[in-house]
Amino acid sequence: MASASSALDIADLARLAGVSSRTIRYYGELGLIRPEARGAGGRRLYGPDALQRLRFISRLKNLGLTLEEIGQLNRAFDRGATPRMLEQLDRLLGQRLEEIAARIAELEKLAEELRSYRAHTRRKLSRTRSS
Repeated sequence: MASASSALDIADLARLAGVSSRTIRYYGELGLIRPEARGAGGRRLYGPDALQRLRFISRLKNLGLTLEEIGQLNRAFDRGATPRMLEQLDRLLGQRLEEIAARIAELEKLAEELRSYRAHTRRKLSRTRSS
């Protein structure tokens, strides 16, 4: 548990992590992050590892993982199953890469269709201006 001097309340943790207090509460509801203690008046107090966890969650979200998937990884991490956590992360990242590759292929197809339509539009415009 964090000592009283190193404990962060939810507002301080939110500021340091660059998220809202509501986000931290929501992540708490999902079991992604937990306070280490309760302070005066029931205030949530977090240790320094909470900041690392929030940053990790943010990185995983930026990679396209859902909060449910992040929760799976967190549970594996909490159990200390580092090899299992890495295997899960590898699987999830592989899935994301496949999804991104499919999206890129779709976007490239769309870009080609737009180029063709634009060329057609320019030809029509050129003929209209010539008349």
